[in-house]
Amino acid sequence: MRGFSELDAVIGRLGFRHAADLLRGPAVEAGTSPFATLPKAATDDGFRILDGLWFPARGRAWTRVDLRHIQETTERWRTSTDPRAGTAAALMDTMETVVRDDPMGPRRIVLWQVCRELRDRAGGPTAEAAEALGVHSEDAAPLASAVAAGFPGKGPVRDAAESINEVWPGERLREALRVAGLLPSRPGDHVLANFLTRLNDRAAAVDRLMDEARRLGALGELRAATVSWLAAVRRAADDDEAMAGLLGAATLLADERHSPDAPSPTDSTVRVSVERRAVTLTWTAARLPRDTSRLGGPVSYRVVRFVDGAPEQAVEVPYTDSSFSVLDPHAPIGRRVRYAVLPLRRGQLAGVPRVTGAVLLVPDVEGVLAVPVPDGVRLEWRAHPAATGFRAVRSTPRRAGRSGGSEQPTDGVPVDGLLVPAGRKGFVDRPLRPGTYLYEISCGYPAVPDLPGEGGELVWSPGLRVAATSVEWPSPVEDVTVQRLEDGTVTIDWRPPARGNGRVVEWPGPPMAPGDDVSGSTAARSAPGEGPVIVLPELRTRVRMTAVSVLGDRAVAGPTVLVERPGPVEELTARRVAAGTAELRFRWPEPAVLVLVVWEQEGVRREMRVARSRYLAEQRVEIPLNGRPCRIEVSAVPRPDAVSIPAVPATTSLPHVPEPPPRPPRSGRALALLSFPWTPWSGGAAPQGRPWWRRRRRPRSGG
Repeated sequence: MRGFSELDAVIGRLGFRHAADLLRGPAVEAGTSPFATLPKAATDDGFRILDGLWFPARGRAWTRVDLRHIQETTERWRTSTDPRAGTAAALMDTMETVVRDDPMGPRRIVLWQVCRELRDRAGGPTAEAAEALGVHSEDAAPLASAVAAGFPGKGPVRDAAESINEVWPGERLREALRVAGLLPSRPGDHVLANFLTRLNDRAAAVDRLMDEARRLGALGELRAATVSWLAAVRRAADDDEAMAGLLGAATLLADERHSPDAPSPTDSTVRVSVERRAVTLTWTAARLPRDTSRLGGPVSYRVVRFVDGAPEQAVEVPYTDSSFSVLDPHAPIGRRVRYAVLPLRRGQLAGVPRVTGAVLLVPDVEGVLAVPVPDGVRLEWRAHPAATGFRAVRSTPRRAGRSGGSEQPTDGVPVDGLLVPAGRKGFVDRPLRPGTYLYEISCGYPAVPDLPGEGGELVWSPGLRVAATSVEWPSPVEDVTVQRLEDGTVTIDWRPPARGNGRVVEWPGPPMAPGDDVSGSTAARSAPGEGPVIVLPELRTRVRMTAVSVLGDRAVAGPTVLVERPGPVEELTARRVAAGTAELRFRWPEPAVLVLVVWEQEGVRREMRVARSRYLAEQRVEIPLNGRPCRIEVSAVPRPDAVSIPAVPATTSLPHVPEPPPRPPRSGRALALLSFPWTPWSGGAAPQGRPWWRRRRRPRSGG
């Protein structure tokens, strides 16, 4: 029966063991029956199930579960005070529908549920278990034996028996065949046998329609083939092969109708527009035969997309409203696809699908911005992530000439096309003379097997044409001279640029390469210089001076000079910390990055370079020394890329340290205790030796 799974679930949620508890009706409340207070003989109140479904009645009579019994029991549930009464009454309405369709339907439901419970119990089917489920004692043992003999256990066979009517009758023929394949092929139940016979007859009819459609297609009878495929799909909506055949035949039929060679070509009633990264479909209402069925119903639509030549790969395009258009933002990039609009009536295919021509989605770049740069132009854009190749062709438009000859084309007609290297984000094209240029920008997408591109590698977008204007820029300053004067100042002079006004300004940001665009900087708005610039940075600072050429509102950078004025090394101290080692401490001469440490001993000069990062981390410098006098000098090291104003080096010295005296011999008998002054190597300890009061005395001889 259709709907058994839902009915079974609701019966279980109400706490009934099976449908017999529902069909028996609510329990008789005390005082409501004229026989409720009379003594009753010990009888078996179980229901009989082997020959119909029977419940015990008054006396020794039995009442069969038929339409009258179900109607009376439904009324009892409606008037009952049982909290389950409302839902139980609704279930009894379902049972009334079942018994009207099949008088043995309620018995089949109860029998299946009881047999299932007996089969699944831990101890197996027994008469006692059947009686516990409410079966009469006379039917319990035969029923248990029958269940043990052949009732299926948990698994696909039983699931198929419970779900086959949910699938068929219906439109899912292939799914019904799959489920029916789990059932016995030659069942003893005549109802199941008739069901499988009708199902197999429908499958054979669909196969014949598909064979006929293939034959007609091979003969070129596209219209007749399409009709046969449509009939097959309407009988088996879940048959992928039939749907692919219908879409393929409809595609050929559409191409034939709209071909220029057709006797009377017509426009397609489905129109496609490709904008940016999406495809939009619009169509008109389908012209279908008048629906003469009793139910009738409006026409709805379903839209699918498939790769050109592969209708078996059709996927559905989301479409929920009732308009005649749909937007597909997920169309594949770089592949030829087709769209089909399927008319439906009551969810069933009602006519031949209308198929579009091949659609190729290869988006062009977006947001193109053309900016003039020194000696050229820069184009920037946003490209689709799937694009892997970019191509730009530069052309020069010529103005309309005197007479329309081929040598003077009309405005906007590109001539002298030249390929410009481009990347994912754009390109810079230089050098260019001042003027307007046209660029045609295309994106290349990886080709797929069904769509060979140029060279078999990339498929190019239609192209986007953009105009860009190159303007005259100042030429950068080429020559800068630097002179350091005796008073500590630095003089910077420059040679005027060929175009524009030159000046040397203090540059606050990172260094610029000669020729870079600095039009938006403060330096471009400064007053032009008329002579050399004298630079004297503050102590312990550095400045960067950059030559700038300005022409109108445009400016370019020139050479850069870095001038630094490191501070003197201050607070220099030196001390010996161990034998052969001295420690230096001082204040670092900012902004130097290196200092030079030089020390001289006994006419020998040695030096060491110390990095700023190392000194700031350790806060000292160690140098190797002996005990001789030493002169130490520390100074800042100029940067190799800078002009440095030197500072006076810091100096200090360390005095001579005498060598320690030799250690006296241990074996002397008259060793005197000597006291030496402190030295760096003694650590304040007394010299080693044997004091006189600890000398060993010789023992006296004699008494």
